[in-house]
Amino acid sequence: MKYALLGIDVDGTLLGGDQQISTETLAAIAEARTAGLRVSLATGRSYGETISIWRELSFGPPAEPIVLIGGAIVSDPDTGRTLYQRTIPLDLGCQFADALGEAGYAAMVIVDAWRYQWEYLLCETGNVHTAQREWFDKMDVNVRPVPSLSVAGDIPNPLRISAVADPTDARELVRAMKDRFDGQLNIHSIVAPNYGVTIIEGFAAQTDKWTALKYVAQGYRIAPARIAAIGDDVNDLAMVRGAGLGAAMPAGPDVLLEAADCIATDGLAQFIRQLVAGKFD
Repeated sequence: MKYALLGIDVDGTLLGGDQQISTETLAAIAEARTAGLRVSLATGRSYGETISIWRELSFGPPAEPIVLIGGAIVSDPDTGRTLYQRTIPLDLGCQFADALGEAGYAAMVIVDAWRYQWEYLLCETGNVHTAQREWFDKMDVNVRPVPSLSVAGDIPNPLRISAVADPTDARELVRAMKDRFDGQLNIHSIVAPNYGVTIIEGFAAQTDKWTALKYVAQGYRIAPARIAAIGDDVNDLAMVRGAGLGAAMPAGPDVLLEAADCIATDGLAQFIRQLVAGKFD
């Protein structure tokens, strides 16, 4: 087997439409790790939003670190300890959050939960979408409401700032934010099909899952050419493009499918088994 590390996106890749990991996928991942393939989750979720999913995989120690918040942070799954992070300068973060507020959207600001007592600041500068409240309730994360990021007081540099928009409005919002913050922030949008909304996300420049996954690989002296990665949305694009083998789930957007070396048309479990069997060597 040529590949030594596999990065797996969570929503839409590891999790099916029912938000569950299939029995077949659990078995394929277990077989892969027995065969010597290291596996690291690479997700847009935070540690608190991911750890229950990671525990379902039943990884024995020592477990590979997990890439979180779209590559803004890498954490030790056993302890939650932060190993690596890339943050947005606070002044720039305030400008971006205020710009979302001016457009009528409530900015969600996420920080390093391992270092602080809460995960999210919710800026009440715009409408708080029903999907945002449902997500916070479902994940049971600590949320601190503030009038705006600019007046929140002594806060750490953000890891990510995002907003929820209806799909019909999202394209224009993303265009406006990219025009205003070109070269300063990494801005993209992802679809949340279970909620019928689009999430607009802003990160520090050059923050992505691929950069974070390479950090994980360095700890094991694994070269980029020996990393495989699979995802389903634009926040996986850098990872899929950069990996020695980049794969996409078939429901992914065209830009991701075109960038991928292969498409997992038979599902994640079959892709993993083919990877271990050397099909892509």
